[in-house]
Amino acid sequence: MGTVAAGSDYDPFSPEVLANPWPAYARLRRDCPVHYTADFNPPFFTLSRTEDIRAALTDPDRFSIRWGQSPQFSRRAGLTNDPPEHGPYRAVFNRAFTPRVVARLEAGMEALGNRLLDEMLPLGKADFQEAYASPFPTTIIAELLGIPAAEHRLFRRMSDDLTATYNEPDPAVSSPPRAVFDRYFQRVIDERRRQLSDAGVAEPGPEHVGSLLPDDLISRFVVAEVDGRRFSDRDLQSTLLLLLLGGNETSAGLLTNLLWRLLEKPERWEAVKAEPSLVDAVVEESLRHDSPVLGLFRVTPRKLQMHGVTLPEKSKVMLLYAAVNHDPDVFDDPDEFRLDRDPEETQRRVMTFGFGHHYCPGAALARLEARTSLRLLIERAPRLRLAGEPTRIVPFNLWGRATLPLAW
Repeated sequence: MGTVAAGSDYDPFSPEVLANPWPAYARLRRDCPVHYTADFNPPFFTLSRTEDIRAALTDPDRFSIRWGQSPQFSRRAGLTNDPPEHGPYRAVFNRAFTPRVVARLEAGMEALGNRLLDEMLPLGKADFQEAYASPFPTTIIAELLGIPAAEHRLFRRMSDDLTATYNEPDPAVSSPPRAVFDRYFQRVIDERRRQLSDAGVAEPGPEHVGSLLPDDLISRFVVAEVDGRRFSDRDLQSTLLLLLLGGNETSAGLLTNLLWRLLEKPERWEAVKAEPSLVDAVVEESLRHDSPVLGLFRVTPRKLQMHGVTLPEKSKVMLLYAAVNHDPDVFDDPDEFRLDRDPEETQRRVMTFGFGHHYCPGAALARLEARTSLRLLIERAPRLRLAGEPTRIVPFNLWGRATLPLAW
């Protein structure tokens, strides 16, 4: 892997960095603020300093999202547009995740969590990822979308198949699993439109959601208008895929990371059991210390100069959110998982959900899922302990446990 500064031996795909990225991020911040990874297709730059990342996320003229947020190039659609085109799509999206809407989900979340624990706890031991962390957020986002419960496992498998390709240097590898998603969503979209057509509705609107159409996100997006026009098929497919990946892949990472950190030092678990008011602090500290998204990508629409380095036109650039979360100028003692941080202050400073125009609209949902799950586990599984070494998920720009063996 190539670099653009002496003294930086950073390789995002090395076993050492995949297992423990924080020391490498510190070296980047100090010695190599603009790093170049040559042995990937496409090659990409990496930004690691807080001020550079914040500036990039608020300057779409220099760092655009319209070629996608993943390591590979993709076509812009829906939310992956820069302002001002992004705004109308975002407005439709935001209406689905207002604080009031999210708050109404809590009772259902608790019931789902209890149901999963009813199945898991009699076993005496289990892989927490398989038994709880994966099905919990996948079921929630699938129900919000309007996907039948029988297909939730299929959703998770499709998601895993796609994110597993993110490390592959050949971008063509991502095409088949992405096409599987597109075909699946197209079938569902076509069915909603057929229901409207059979009812003789030529100009559908929000009034048809909950009457002619199921009251779910897919229906809301099908009838929505952006600047006087409907979502195109590509817009719908892109938006639904972002919802699915954000709603299960990263949320599962949050749940496994959180529990892993509490149990790797049992005194942490004991402290939270003794003082359940620490739940909010634990969730925010997990989001800070173990960001489920280590970094996302932008593209330079034109040639740029940064720190003496030339970034050519249409360069992929990885913005290391997790490097901000471990920046000693932003957080004291940043590489330590601490329960005594002020959760409100952490939430204000943390970069986990991005920054600026494309701040993750599902942040409140992810936090509620984590708080609900942690409270249930404290109450129903106080004797939890690690039963083996967890393993890491595959994508190099995400962070979570593929397995988390527990006993109780």
